[in-house]
Amino acid sequence: MNFILAGLNIDIAPVEILECVAVPTHSLKEHLSRLATHAGGGVILSTCNRTEIYSVAEDVELGVRQLKEYIDAVPEHAGVTGISEYIYTLTGDEVAEHLFGVAAGLKSVALGEAQIIGQVTRAMQAAGESGTIDPMLSRLFHAALRTSRKIRKETDLGRNRTSVSSLGVQELQTTLGDLKGLRVLLVGAGEMGKLTARALRRYGADDIVVSSRSINRGKILADDLGAPQVAFEDVETALVDADVLITCTAASESVITADVVQGVINSRPSRLLSILDLGMPRDVESTSGGIDGVNLISLTELQARSAESWELREEAAASAQGIIDDGVRRFKERLTGIGSEPVIRTLGARVEQMRREEVEQTFARLDGLTDKQAASVEKMTRSLVRRILADPISFLRSEEDSAAEAVQKVFSLVEHD
Repeated sequence: MNFILAGLNIDIAPVEILECVAVPTHSLKEHLSRLATHAGGGVILSTCNRTEIYSVAEDVELGVRQLKEYIDAVPEHAGVTGISEYIYTLTGDEVAEHLFGVAAGLKSVALGEAQIIGQVTRAMQAAGESGTIDPMLSRLFHAALRTSRKIRKETDLGRNRTSVSSLGVQELQTTLGDLKGLRVLLVGAGEMGKLTARALRRYGADDIVVSSRSINRGKILADDLGAPQVAFEDVETALVDADVLITCTAASESVITADVVQGVINSRPSRLLSILDLGMPRDVESTSGGIDGVNLISLTELQARSAESWELREEAAASAQGIIDDGVRRFKERLTGIGSEPVIRTLGARVEQMRREEVEQTFARLDGLTDKQAASVEKMTRSLVRRILADPISFLRSEEDSAAEAVQKVFSLVEHD
């Protein structure tokens, strides 16, 4: 079995393409079922800046082609062209190294963001619940998560509290200056909404209004902030009084149209409106950015700002890369060992049987051995067997593809034709 991956991310694909293949949480189970039928299963990791499918295949070329075809034919966006030219693929060790970097937050818009750990975990769990994750792939995800936690504990990434939402709020502050005294309408009360609310408080926003498609989630966040809540259907009305609109819903299409934004501007022509759209797919129609009096910040702008800190990313990657390399190496050793265990057990049983037969024959020829002498012979022969098996077992646990076959032939563990 070989690991394979196909996906798109915001580094190489425009947002309008990336949002076409985004998989909302509420439809993940359906997508996994469809993936199992089309390509044999896998794990779908879909975040605000990437959609990737991880899987395993005996025929790598066929497996990769099936994953690419699946992504290129997402039924929710039938008729969309140009997706395939942005799809990248990885195989073998490259998949492990990539996932370890993703889980560590080294490939996020916000360098080292902690939110990615939860996203990777949920993607793995969803695949497990749907029965689409191969045991080897499950081990890969668990190893990546363990290494991510180690990186956060032992490097500066663990002290980096930056998230996509905090980057967005920073950008708003850069544009508007002080957020204090500005009315902020926050639409979305999920995990991203909570992170955004915390960032707003840290940057001085003191007039926040919460709205959510889920009344209960909206109420919880509003109560936590000590802020008012407005019904989702009343967002357009509430927007008239807002200086800033921040959206971070899990909707599969825009929840704020350009017509709504235009209507708000028309009702208050002398008042500017800043919009921070953190949704993927986008919550606000992109044409809203062309309306006079509107400043629209999307993930594209945040990615550009993140790319400016390339030197910081290089330093963080360097400090974490050693841990990632060690984690990948250890994972491969365990994986190789798992695959070789049946041969190792068979080899151990065969040699132990040979040892026992020889010892019994020796005891039968010798008269008058004391219990102590017999025990010494047992101890010596067992020690000798361990030393003899040390090299074959080490060979079996190496990365040599033909190791199991070679050892089985040398020790006659399989019948020859």
